Amino acid sequence: MATVILHCQVSPPPGTTSDKTLPLTLFDIRTVDTFAKHLFFYDFTNISKNHFIESIIPSLKHSLSLALKYFYPFAGNLVFPPNSAKPEIRYLEGDSASLTFAESSSDFNHLTGKQTRDTREYLSFLPRLPPETMSHDTLVAPISAFQVTLFLNSGICVGYHLRHAVGDGNSVITSFLKTWASITKGGGGEACLSGEFVPYYDRTRLRDPEGLEVETILWNYVDKTEHERSEPDQLLPTNKVRATFVISQATAQQLKTLVLARYPSLSHTSTFTVTCGYVWSCLAKATAACGEDDGEMVHFLSDINCRTRLDPPLPATYFGNCVAQSIACAKMAELKGSDGFLIGAKSIGDAIHKSLHQVGGVLKGAKNWVSEWEAASKGWFLASYSSPRFKMYNIDFGWGRLKTNEELSIDDFEAISVGDGPKEGEIEILVSNAKPIMDAFTSIFRIGLQNLDDEVEKIGANHYMRSKI
Repeated sequence: MATVILHCQVSPPPGTTSDKTLPLTLFDIRTVDTFAKHLFFYDFTNISKNHFIESIIPSLKHSLSLALKYFYPFAGNLVFPPNSAKPEIRYLEGDSASLTFAESSSDFNHLTGKQTRDTREYLSFLPRLPPETMSHDTLVAPISAFQVTLFLNSGICVGYHLRHAVGDGNSVITSFLKTWASITKGGGGEACLSGEFVPYYDRTRLRDPEGLEVETILWNYVDKTEHERSEPDQLLPTNKVRATFVISQATAQQLKTLVLARYPSLSHTSTFTVTCGYVWSCLAKATAACGEDDGEMVHFLSDINCRTRLDPPLPATYFGNCVAQSIACAKMAELKGSDGFLIGAKSIGDAIHKSLHQVGGVLKGAKNWVSEWEAASKGWFLASYSSPRFKMYNIDFGWGRLKTNEELSIDDFEAISVGDGPKEGEIEILVSNAKPIMDAFTSIFRIGLQNLDDEVEKIGANHYMRSKI
């Protein structure tokens, strides 16, 4: 549990940010009804409550204010006009972001371990979004909430709860969070900021490939689901546990070797695809072992960063959502079989390659996103969140490198989180599921990795025998 020390609202420095609005693009619209929830844990073994109150709190409030000068949408609101008109992001001078400081006596080492943990243990470190309000028939929904929790003489947790329409992982983590951390580490000055952190907001270059057809299709679908709820769901499921698994750089290379030995002409083979293929197949086997084999065909969702793949391309610092969906499919019977990992990795690689290289560009067929999503959702549908490219372990507020992080959004859906690990080249996978499935998955995952050396050795021996024939 966590006890609140201070709650405040933080705005950009007075006079630095005027009233602004941002229209939602087709990428933003598809995320209107979803939320981003993340926790970042830092070791801080000699931190006292006095130091936290007298030094850390003022420093973080000041640095957040300066960060909001550049990233004003986090202080703004998502506004829904009447008559189901498309929403937009609006910042009015004086708007603010919610920031809470708290203290917890929970076991920091347990929370930052990789073992199986109850999802409920993290709830009190996740800030609650302020409530929605009505203003002249317009629904006003706050975009962000942040919380910093002290673990006395152990560490600090920084958490956020955001409306996903504000931006994707590149915008939230790579740009905003690293800016906030950089300003804090630099002692509250902005001199430490470089061009890589300054957000690019111009959306005139991001056009609907089908006129307004795609935006209309997406908004009609999202608007229908929006009417089925009242307030954003603030609580996570209570019937799940979570655990962290690591794929080393050497293990990832072994997985690639196995995939390329079976499919030497596979167009797209990366550490991400083989890792996701392995996890997907292990979860399929675990699900089947628990008697929850759901459907003949199963699907896997991954996102593709479109910034540099549009025509013309957008800067890497473009702020907002700019990812397209890639949905792989496979037969459940094959995915849970002995070659399940190979089939899973090939399916994911093929789907990503098709999305990247289809004639007409990455947005070709965007008007089919809703129908593809609905069709895939009728069976077992696993999604992947985060990305190793975010380099989250490099987020430093001046307290040293990240110890670990928890992607809580995966508790809301059937999803995994795939990100970078603490060591160079490592991949860290967060899995959240019912305990029986998690127990089965843990065993299957570990046994499979233990057998990798033998599998790779067989490939080498077979290759040697073939070369002698």
